[in-house]
Amino acid sequence: TQEALLANAQAYGEKQGRSLAALGVSVNFSPVVDLKLEHTSNWLDFHSMISQRAISADPAMTAAVAAAYVKGLQNQGVLATLKHFPGLGRVTSDTHHFSARLDVATDELQHSDWVPFREIARQNDVLLMVGHVILSQVDQKNPASFSKGVIQGIVRNGWQHDGVLITDDLTMRAAYSHGFCHVTVSALNAGVDLLLVSYDYEKYYEMMFCAIQAYESGSLDKDMLQRSDARLRRLWP
Repeated sequence: TQEALLANAQAYGEKQGRSLAALGVSVNFSPVVDLKLEHTSNWLDFHSMISQRAISADPAMTAAVAAAYVKGLQNQGVLATLKHFPGLGRVTSDTHHFSARLDVATDELQHSDWVPFREIARQNDVLLMVGHVILSQVDQKNPASFSKGVIQGIVRNGWQHDGVLITDDLTMRAAYSHGFCHVTVSALNAGVDLLLVSYDYEKYYEMMFCAIQAYESGSLDKDMLQRSDARLRRLWP
């Protein structure tokens, strides 16, 4: 039954939360709330593999199961992260290695793919991870992770969401190919609060150098940085 499914999801979140908390980990980059949609498989999809990681094709079911899991994590003092907005369920390209586009009307996405992101974020203190797919109806050039049109136009102003946003790993090719300094500055100026560097962790130093140079030259939006600082302090007083 659905009641049992949600109970299991919460218990699973609590189990993972206990293990993470015991290690001193306070944030989990989970759950995946992309939709589990059927489409032609891509043999070049080595790492994204959303169809194997997603919960359901049903937005309401995805939201319910993910929310139960989030509650389990939070019961153990661990924050959850909803990923990968604006949704990779319809995307066949693997953004670890290739650029990707989401050529779907935003009205359709609002009533399907975005339901789990919007509904869970509205009710919980969660992070929202922004992926490197180009949402072509909003921005033809920049992936969502550093698109001001997507971040401000949809998440901040459209949803009135003032929670913490984090990029997907910026060393993934779909982002990195745009130029690391450009991506770093653009993401911060778009209103993203945290920049993730994971696979090639030494790129952290290049990122910080780019950010410091941009700050000193006046290329960073200081008002946007202050808003990010306030959001981060609310989540981590």
